[in-house]
Amino acid sequence: MMREAWEHKPVLRRIYGEQYFGRLLAHFASGTAALEIGSGLGFIREFAPNVIRTDILPTDGIHLMVNAHHLPFGNGVFDNVLGLDVLHHFNKPIAFMEEVSRVLRTGGRLLMVEPWITPFSRFIYTFLHQEFCDMSARPWKKEDEQFQGTKKAFDGNPAIPYLLIERGGQETATAVPTLQLSHIECFSSLTYLLSLGFKPGILVPNFAYPTLYRFEEATRPVWAKLAALRALIVWTKTS
Repeated sequence: MMREAWEHKPVLRRIYGEQYFGRLLAHFASGTAALEIGSGLGFIREFAPNVIRTDILPTDGIHLMVNAHHLPFGNGVFDNVLGLDVLHHFNKPIAFMEEVSRVLRTGGRLLMVEPWITPFSRFIYTFLHQEFCDMSARPWKKEDEQFQGTKKAFDGNPAIPYLLIERGGQETATAVPTLQLSHIECFSSLTYLLSLGFKPGILVPNFAYPTLYRFEEATRPVWAKLAALRALIVWTKTS
């Protein structure tokens, strides 16, 4: 279903290319060694074919099947580690961040595009989203598991990235002192909603997307804190 939507909805590919992968790649640290976590069907290869693609599930879009809490790489071997819609699926986000810090070189970056909580997005994620938006979670607690019972790969809580930074920011920084939060950019509103994502159908035709996206970006300073659905989050590895 996801592959079919990707192939038959050009506006969806434009959204991922310009808004999501474009932002991630634009904030890369220098260097060519890059690792993607949670690559799924490997859509990033259309925009950055040299990125090493990994996932916990086997697909023909990845290079390696890995558990992101235990990465099979040496210390300091990557310039960038990135993920799209993956951080909010981790049972132990702090353990993941510690592992990323280990495999990043000093000055390297962890870059994530994730759901973000605003008044508007909280309504969307609570009532119109398949994942349970749990604002009581404590993802900054290393010992806490975010999902009860048997964790399935697609179980997620869209509140986790927001809670890590806005509610438990000091605890997160203390737990992983070698990853310094260096950039947050809230974005995404109507263009993605009107595309219907990977669901069947579409409410914004491909020819209308550029105009709508230009309008969305031009007005973003006005609505981002109230209505952004996502955020680009960048941590930089310190010595």
